[in-house]
Amino acid sequence: MSEENKYTDPRQQAGEGTTVPEEGEKPEKEGKEKKSVGREILSWIMTILVAVVAALVIRSFIFEPIKVDGASMNDTLADGEAMFVSKLDYGSTWLCLPWQSSEEKESTPRLATGFGAPSQFDVVIARYPGRGDTNFVKRLIGMPGDRVSIQDGYLHINGTRYEEDYISDEYRVAGGSNGHTFSEVYIPKKGDVLSLSYVDEAKTRVALTVNGEVWPWRGICSDGISDSGDRLHYTVTGTLTLNGKDISGDVEVIKGLIGTEFRLEKDLYFVMGDHRNNSNDSRAQGPISRDMIVGHVRFVFFPFSAWRGVQ
Repeated sequence: MSEENKYTDPRQQAGEGTTVPEEGEKPEKEGKEKKSVGREILSWIMTILVAVVAALVIRSFIFEPIKVDGASMNDTLADGEAMFVSKLDYGSTWLCLPWQSSEEKESTPRLATGFGAPSQFDVVIARYPGRGDTNFVKRLIGMPGDRVSIQDGYLHINGTRYEEDYISDEYRVAGGSNGHTFSEVYIPKKGDVLSLSYVDEAKTRVALTVNGEVWPWRGICSDGISDSGDRLHYTVTGTLTLNGKDISGDVEVIKGLIGTEFRLEKDLYFVMGDHRNNSNDSRAQGPISRDMIVGHVRFVFFPFSAWRGVQ
């Protein structure tokens, strides 16, 4: 047999240990096929989106880190400390966007979160009417239906005096924000009656009353709804609105509302800072509704040397 016709086993020709594909099989490509640039970019985008969504869910429904800004909670919390704020205990998530105005943010839907309810003396993150989604850290002092006052620097709730060991004596002295004293004020609750009433015999002065008592401060942070569906609202600036329209200077409209009952739509809560003489709180802003309490402060985690629980 000539060399040209001599049969050679392809497996031997390929060398021992080399696999030769059977007839009809396609040879394997060397290495894995590389991803296209477009697919690689898409993969990174999806990873980032998942991370962002996860962070939003955690921040909205589980916990949120918030930094203390100011001295209003001295000596419980110090300026610059970072707090762990639980949303699992209770909270409120505002479905607003960063670029919206304060008015737009406050008109967006809100979701109640968590498995419990606020308790008296909890340290909470709160928001105020007209301030959008700005966070304020305060202590929850008055619950719906409570009567609250400060006499000679000491808190009284429903006639009982509270020592409040977390407050430094230097913050009980006469000073700003009525830290030393203010007369008893009732904290309205859902279903209470708001109405406009004459407060003098000559019937020249009209005031907002809650269950027949004159409300002493501005800022009822909840609408009152009449049987006919009209909404009465008293704002933190002292403006009276009916169905969203300012009626503060409309004498005829106000006279026409005398005696009309408006049922309060939501429970209200009274918050104050522990630095009673240096705090912007319900004494200036009025009580707040439950959906303006966005979380429960549980502990300080930064600086690490100051790690502690908050009570």
